[in-house]
Amino acid sequence: MENYWTIMADTKKILVVDDEVIMRDLLTDYFEMMDYGVMSAKDGSVAWELLTESQPSEYSLVITDINMPKMGGIELSRLIKSKYPDLPIVLMTGYGIEKVKRDVEKAEGFLAKPFELSILHELVEKILG
Repeated sequence: MENYWTIMADTKKILVVDDEVIMRDLLTDYFEMMDYGVMSAKDGSVAWELLTESQPSEYSLVITDINMPKMGGIELSRLIKSKYPDLPIVLMTGYGIEKVKRDVEKAEGFLAKPFELSILHELVEKILG
């Protein structure tokens, strides 16, 4: 699935950013089942294009992998916070939190892969209410 919006009226919208198709599809399907609007991007540069081509309020949350080609999640999160400081970000990685601790502290959430969907659900509900 490449960059698309699910059609849902008056829902909170989540931008999922991951270079792994399986992870993007899993998260997209999960959030659709939870009645969120979902847009997906294969890397940080595509995600940044989507963000800058839209209204800041169009997105409620960005969930991004840290390690991706072209632009990783850390660089993407720095760009987002510089232009859209109120947009919440959740960082994901297969590496432990110790490797990314300094950057994770600036995000609203962190997920260590693999993670349980229940943990993801709790985190997203906490951030979005």
